[in-house]
Amino acid sequence: MTDAILGAYDLNEEIQRYPPGETAAGRRAETLIKDDRLRVVLITMRAGATLHEHTAPGPITIQVLGGRFGVTATGEEREMGPGTLLALASGVRHAVTAREDGSFLLTIGWAASSSTE
Repeated sequence: MTDAILGAYDLNEEIQRYPPGETAAGRRAETLIKDDRLRVVLITMRAGATLHEHTAPGPITIQVLGGRFGVTATGEEREMGPGTLLALASGVRHAVTAREDGSFLLTIGWAASSSTE
């Protein structure tokens, strides 16, 4: 890859490659892209698995690739299915529960550091 391309993936292949497995947690997270200001993480989850309430260090997006998920943020729960996208501001407490086996892309962005501008 070149410096201009941070990653190129067939997401269907990646989902098959990184199933949630049989752990008690019922989920798996694999970082696909890791850069100073950007992370893209593939999350696969079994039905009933939960990512308990937490925050992220920057704004995030949750883009569902397959399955159904409940995402709770700011006291409101949203049902998400394939093709849906939710963006949250930095520091917003949120949780994700898999309603069905499925996968989503979690993208985390960071603001540019003033020392590198």
